[in-house]
Amino acid sequence: MAIFRAEKIRRVCALAALICACAASAAYGEWPMFRQDSAHTGVVGEEPADAIEVLWSAEIGGSVDSSPAVVGGVVFAGNSLGEMHALSAEDGSPLWKCTTQGAVMSSPAVVDGLVIFGSVDRFLYAVDAGTGELCWRYRTYGPVISSPACADGIVYFTSMGGGIYACDVADGTEVWRGERGDHIQCSPAVRDGMVFYGDDSGMIYARRASDGEIIWEQQYRGKVVPGPVAGDEVVVFGIMSPSALRPPKIDHIVAVNAQTGDKLWAQNEARSVMSTPVIAGESVYFVTIEGYLSKTEARAAKLADGTEVWKRVLGGVVDSSAIIIGDRLVLGCHDGNLHVIATGDGSIVQSVPLAAKIFSSPAWSDGKLYVGASDGKLHCLQ
Repeated sequence: MAIFRAEKIRRVCALAALICACAASAAYGEWPMFRQDSAHTGVVGEEPADAIEVLWSAEIGGSVDSSPAVVGGVVFAGNSLGEMHALSAEDGSPLWKCTTQGAVMSSPAVVDGLVIFGSVDRFLYAVDAGTGELCWRYRTYGPVISSPACADGIVYFTSMGGGIYACDVADGTEVWRGERGDHIQCSPAVRDGMVFYGDDSGMIYARRASDGEIIWEQQYRGKVVPGPVAGDEVVVFGIMSPSALRPPKIDHIVAVNAQTGDKLWAQNEARSVMSTPVIAGESVYFVTIEGYLSKTEARAAKLADGTEVWKRVLGGVVDSSAIIIGDRLVLGCHDGNLHVIATGDGSIVQSVPLAAKIFSSPAWSDGKLYVGASDGKLHCLQ
């Protein structure tokens, strides 16, 4: 028994040391937070295999709606049972789990040896990446379903209670907060000293990252549910229709000037966008949903002016945020498939059935894809 305990302690210490060494920055091949970085970039230059298949599937329970993070050979993801899990990225074997008092829909951010994530129980948690032990937590006025973004030692996150918060990564000390009274589901994006997000009233904002001062704000019709993607001098927002029964025409995808908030272009239809767009080169890729008809289309448009490049009908609603690997768009769908789509023409290269539904957004690390699903499993594909 003593030998077993000593070996367990040795493994935990080695794991913690490895993560602390690797997590301070996103090393090549790592995926430390939602869409890889604080700007929600979600683009990697590697080329995927011609065909992918499931390498392993690990049962962690509930529904795995949280998008995984991968750092130091460890994959982290939460579930609807209120748990955050750490597993070996190599084979899915469990390393630890910690429990909150509400569902964990938030995607974790792994930085400076900590795993930081929100819970429906209204707290943002920071636990030790090597052991899962609580280091600090911060209470808000509503469920925290957004994914935290970490930049320059600060973690930025929102709450359904209507607030956006900035806390010190090391100890959770509040740096600043902004509260406007409207529910916020949107995960903030951080780039070039600015924080971009929207709320359920249709307002979009840019705040100064250092002190939270509002730089600009603009009003749109609908709810800003998905996090924006912050590109070079442009920020692209997806907007959800205010009605699914009789959806009105709205600006469902909007590109604005990062410095001023001025609209550069928008597509205006009776559609919703419920997942974070992705920018690659001269194009932006996103998914639209048409009300209760649930007609879902993956689309590509020119980043400069929003002109349509292609669109492709999918078999179910998509709120999984796509990533781009080489020339492939990868996303989960409510039809239960992980779809691989050619960025050039929108043709479906491959569809891999995983579960009844996929809410989780995929992560890519060292040639492998990781994604959660409604079957309570975290899946690894290669």
